Amino acid sequence: MRGLKEGILASILALMPGSAVPAGEFTGIGVLGDSYSDEYQFYSPDRMSSRNWVEILAATRGLNFGQFSTISRGQPRNQGYEFNWAQSDATTVDLLAAGQHTGLATQVAAGEVSLVVIFVGGNDFIHALVSANPATALGEVLPRALANYRVALETILNANRQVNVVAVTVPDIRDLPMIRGAVRDRGLSVELLDRYSAALNAYNTQIRSLALIQPRVAVADFDVAAKIANRFSRDHALIGGRRLDRLQSGNDLHHLFLADQRHFGTMGQGLMAQMVVNAIDTKFAATVAPLSDRDIAGFAASLSEPTANPASLATLGAKGTRAESRPTEGR
Repeated sequence: MRGLKEGILASILALMPGSAVPAGEFTGIGVLGDSYSDEYQFYSPDRMSSRNWVEILAATRGLNFGQFSTISRGQPRNQGYEFNWAQSDATTVDLLAAGQHTGLATQVAAGEVSLVVIFVGGNDFIHALVSANPATALGEVLPRALANYRVALETILNANRQVNVVAVTVPDIRDLPMIRGAVRDRGLSVELLDRYSAALNAYNTQIRSLALIQPRVAVADFDVAAKIANRFSRDHALIGGRRLDRLQSGNDLHHLFLADQRHFGTMGQGLMAQMVVNAIDTKFAATVAPLSDRDIAGFAASLSEPTANPASLATLGAKGTRAESRPTEGR
C-alpha cells in the first residue's frame, strides 16, 4: 500500500504549481460543496456512522472551520461549523442559488476566512445521468457546471486578495456503487457512460487550468488519485493496513462506501483529508502536520469505541505542534 499511496501523492503534487504565495497562518477555513463536505454526523442512518474530511481535520489537526453549533443558522449552512457552507446533494446550480459562494465571500472579505476548499460538481453529473433523458441532459450539464464553477471561484478570489483556495477535482461517478446499480437496472450504454466520463474529464481539466493560471489556487486531485487506485484494483482499497471492499457497501471499516452506496466512509474521507493537507502544505507553504494512513485508520477505529469521543481527539503533529480540538455536538 505504501507504494500505491506514494504514487498517488506524487501524481497529485506533480499537478500543482510551486508555491507562489507567502507562507502564513490561516485565520479560518471555509468550504463550498455538497454532501461529501457537509458534516456527516447529522445525517442518519448511514453518514452519521462516519465522519467526513472536514470533521476529521477539525478533530485530528485542530483546523478552524468556525464556531460549531447545533442550532440551525438557516439555509444553506444549517447546523455545524460556521464557515462550512456545503449542502447535502448540492449541484453547482444549487450552490449559486442558495448563496453558498456569496455567504462565504462575506466571511472572506471580513478576514474571518483565509482559505477556502471547493469540492462540487459530482451531483450535476449524477442527477443528469439518472434523469429521464441522460443523453440530452449531458449536453446541458457540462457547460452549465463549468460556468457555475468559475462564478463560485471568482467570487471567493475577488472577496479578498489574501484568500487562498484548494480546488478539489471530481472522480468518475462510474466508480460509485449507486451508479453501477443504476446502469445495470436501466441498461445504460457503455457509449453513454464514456461520454459522461469525458465530460467529467473536461470539468476537471478546467479546475486544473484555473489553478495553473491563478497562484492563489491549489489542486487536490481526487480524480487522479481515483484513477491510479483503479489501476491497482477496482475490487478493494488498502488503507492503514485495512482491506476495504469497493464493490459492496456497508457502514463499517471493511467497506469503502457507506450503505447508501454514494458516500465514502471515514477511511475514504480520511484520504480526502490527506489530499487537502498535502495541497495546503505544498502550494501555500503551510505547516499542517501530514495525515498518515495510520492516523486515518486510528481515527476511524475510534468511532466504534463506545467510550471515545472521536471529535475531541488531538494528535501530536509531525512538525512538532499539538492540534487543539473542539467538542462535537449532535444535530
